[in-house]
Amino acid sequence: MSSQLYQPSEHVLWRSRPQGQVGYVIPCTVVVDTPQVTVLFQATGSVCKRRVGQRGGPRGRSLLVDNGPASHEDVVWSGPPTLRLHPWGSAYSIIRSWNSAHACAEGWYVNLEAAWRRTRLGFDSQDLTLDITVEADLSSWAWKDEDELEWSVETGKYSAKDAALIREEGFRVIRTLEKRMWPFNADWSQWHPHPGWTIPTVPTDWADSSA
Repeated sequence: MSSQLYQPSEHVLWRSRPQGQVGYVIPCTVVVDTPQVTVLFQATGSVCKRRVGQRGGPRGRSLLVDNGPASHEDVVWSGPPTLRLHPWGSAYSIIRSWNSAHACAEGWYVNLEAAWRRTRLGFDSQDLTLDITVEADLSSWAWKDEDELEWSVETGKYSAKDAALIREEGFRVIRTLEKRMWPFNADWSQWHPHPGWTIPTVPTDWADSSA
């Protein structure tokens, strides 16, 4: 595992590694990287890699079902520019959208995911299915994709113990936001993407599982 700290404006990859395999791959620009917190920026129009395979799930969702031979397809991120903030030692990231017109970060989306691991290419993690949506003023929150977590237990992706631990991590985050503790009290009003930043691309060795 790499111990390297990345410098602001460096290009890195955030990779989801379900069952150790390379799943989703997102090229990002480093905003902040310290032993305490890492913040990455994903630009609209960035080309990601998504694993191809049989998909299913509740409500017609497209969750990956099989663990067969890995192949990937390119997927263009058409959503708003986003900031992904990960406090080291936690099992979540906070995703915020960047509003270019108003030059501010807005919204709060808690993505429960495995504690990050530093790599030569950037950062590896694993999405943990259950998420939390939070009102812009932090006045309320709601679970998201509880049915997907239940489906994942039913199909053997997670054990009941795994699911309980995922939900427990979610409650830890909820207690933090209800108390308006860091990182939910962070002021992003002075930050903006550097106008000279280019959209990062996925390097040729993106699938190196030993990176």
